[in-house]
Amino acid sequence: HRKDVQISGLSGGQQKRVSIGVELLTKPGLFFLDEPTSGLDPGTETALMQLMRRLADQGRTIILITHATKNVMLADKVIFLARGGYLAWFGPPDEALAYFDQYRSERDRRAGKIEFDEIYAILDDQSKGKAPEWAQRYRESKAYQEYVVKPLAGKLSPEGAPTVQDAGRRPQPSAGANSRKVSSLKQFFVLSARNIKILTRDKFALGLMLATAPLVSLLDVVLSAVMGRDPFSFENGDIARVMITLFLMTIYGVMVGGISQMREIVKEADIYRRERLVNLKILPYVMSKIWVAALLAFYQAAAYTIVHYLAFDMPGGVLEFTQVYITMTLATLAGMMLGLFASALAPNASSAPLMVIILMLPQIVLGGALIPVPDFITSFTSTRWAFEALMSITGSGSDVARDACWKLAPEVQSAMTLEDKLAQGCICMGINMLDQESCNHPGLGKFRTAAIDGPLPVEPAPLPPEPARPVEPQDQSDNVAMAEFFTKLQLYEAEVNAYKLQVEQYQKDRVAYETKRAELQVAVAPAEGVVRNFYSNFPFMYVDKEDTVAYYAKVGFTWVVQGAICLILFVAILYLQKRKDVI
Repeated sequence: HRKDVQISGLSGGQQKRVSIGVELLTKPGLFFLDEPTSGLDPGTETALMQLMRRLADQGRTIILITHATKNVMLADKVIFLARGGYLAWFGPPDEALAYFDQYRSERDRRAGKIEFDEIYAILDDQSKGKAPEWAQRYRESKAYQEYVVKPLAGKLSPEGAPTVQDAGRRPQPSAGANSRKVSSLKQFFVLSARNIKILTRDKFALGLMLATAPLVSLLDVVLSAVMGRDPFSFENGDIARVMITLFLMTIYGVMVGGISQMREIVKEADIYRRERLVNLKILPYVMSKIWVAALLAFYQAAAYTIVHYLAFDMPGGVLEFTQVYITMTLATLAGMMLGLFASALAPNASSAPLMVIILMLPQIVLGGALIPVPDFITSFTSTRWAFEALMSITGSGSDVARDACWKLAPEVQSAMTLEDKLAQGCICMGINMLDQESCNHPGLGKFRTAAIDGPLPVEPAPLPPEPARPVEPQDQSDNVAMAEFFTKLQLYEAEVNAYKLQVEQYQKDRVAYETKRAELQVAVAPAEGVVRNFYSNFPFMYVDKEDTVAYYAKVGFTWVVQGAICLILFVAILYLQKRKDVI
């Protein structure tokens, strides 16, 4: 009637019987019990001792320590120890009564037959002998010869060590032991079923676990209300907001996954050690945990992906949605593997949360989104690879990655004019980067001004040389020469007046040209600065989606790395579990 009650809901005596029952399930050849009947009612005590008797009749060795002597007569042999561990008796229980009865007084004998309880008083009575004396008396008794010396005579050499024949004799495993071995596959199915049953038994914990992912992902709804629904927009978007929203989604998966699994192994430490003694294999045990974690990862990743798409206007279609879901599944599974690793590493359940915190903080700080971190450091964090995959899938930097101008050396880029960038065909540098058809990058549209819509200003043609003043004749008395001079002088003055008009027009054209270029630079420079900042600090975010080979190679590589991280953690968990066999 108590079969559906959890162990924690049983009384102390019931828990003790359950523990004994768990040990009996393995049909042990040697069963050692310490005070198994303490705290039990007389009826239950008798039933337990009778069960021990039946097990002994089946060929098992039962050794138990007890101070309850009511059912001692069911035992084959009893041992009484005097203070200090001196052997005062070893033999059948009925002969023990006769042996110690001789040390009672005549008055005690007339009062009634000796009971086992009285033996304690006899051994504690210093007037009847000290502990070494009781040991000496037993060694001089016939019982010692009968039950100690004779049984050991054929098994011990004269020096007291095992004989050569005994040493060379190997115990053969019984047929029953071999028949109890269970294949790894069957162990996997049994353990998986047990894990599912444990998971579904606690309705509140199961409901909370299923509700956690949707509730946490609702933070995306809050972010969309604060930051806007379309961080990918050319006009009103922001690449920084894109990074924040996508990186937070990876954090949801990794952290919730890790926290949900942080006690899965350590909470069963005692059960695991007991079952390892009876042929439990490490691989099916760990795989049964991972399989259940994988089911939760598929569910949680679906919750994160669906809510994120509802909260934000994500680019792409069904293909991109599927790729985001796969990425989030791998990220969540990696987080769960990290939680299982922490659970296997933790010495007890109370230290598991601290282990998870220590392992999770690098996932946040070194994930590659908060600050630029060298690749060789971020390579060990699953969040970096999930974040890189998400940025690639959304195509936020696809046009920038396709522009060859951004692959030029920084000093070459700085020396290029707006005209050079147009001549080079830069699609995401110079004026073209403010055209959505050319460079669809989040937030660049906010830098676009009216000056961008017109043609490029044409630099004014250089001024012609200033007219040369005619040379005055040396002989001013020469009327003909002087007449020619005055004629040239009049022409010169007309040319000077025309030249002044040209200078004024040139200055106006030059001012207009420089003003237009300044307006273009004001629009282009900050836009280039934004792209340059993210392109140089976070180059892994940029991949050309139109280059399908490069795109799928990059996304596929991030998935492979996340799988490799899961595999490394899996091997580490196996090692930690195997190491517990030695500790």
